Amino acid sequence: MVTHLTSFLAGEEPDTAGRMIGDIWRKPETWLESRHDFIQWLFPLPEPSGANLDAPLLTPDDAARIAASVALRQALLTSTDTMMRLYGIRRVGDMFSRGEGFPGPFSDWLGPIDHNHLRFTRMLRCLALCGLGDTAQGLRGLLFNIAATEALGAWSTALRYWRDAGLAPPGWPVGA
Repeated sequence: MVTHLTSFLAGEEPDTAGRMIGDIWRKPETWLESRHDFIQWLFPLPEPSGANLDAPLLTPDDAARIAASVALRQALLTSTDTMMRLYGIRRVGDMFSRGEGFPGPFSDWLGPIDHNHLRFTRMLRCLALCGLGDTAQGLRGLLFNIAATEALGAWSTALRYWRDAGLAPPGWPVGA
């Protein structure tokens, strides 16, 4: 069954704020950094977000549909690339590295925990739950490397979340 979420990811319907996914992908970094009500649509999770109560929840059926669809998986990857622009991170396949613009236009994410660390957790979980576990693992590996070389211990709490980000929630079908 097609849902509002999968129609949004397919570029067929807007989110509840009237934004199409392609429009979000083209937003400048300043917009991506300052807005907190779009990432729940780009990277849906089974749990509600306090930042956007209108965002859909990822169901096991949605996750399976995304995992089975080349186009929907590509939408998640394009969303990942969009967010990586904000952090100066480059993705090639499932591998991530510091890009030429690292750490991006807003380097405060390298410091103590802020909303960007929550965004990374959301991205990692969504990718893993929607059949892109290798991509999630590649991003996790780079984040752990950055934590060891640049964040200098400021991310210890985030690292625990990122380590477990691919775990399915209670009651989630095994392999979904």
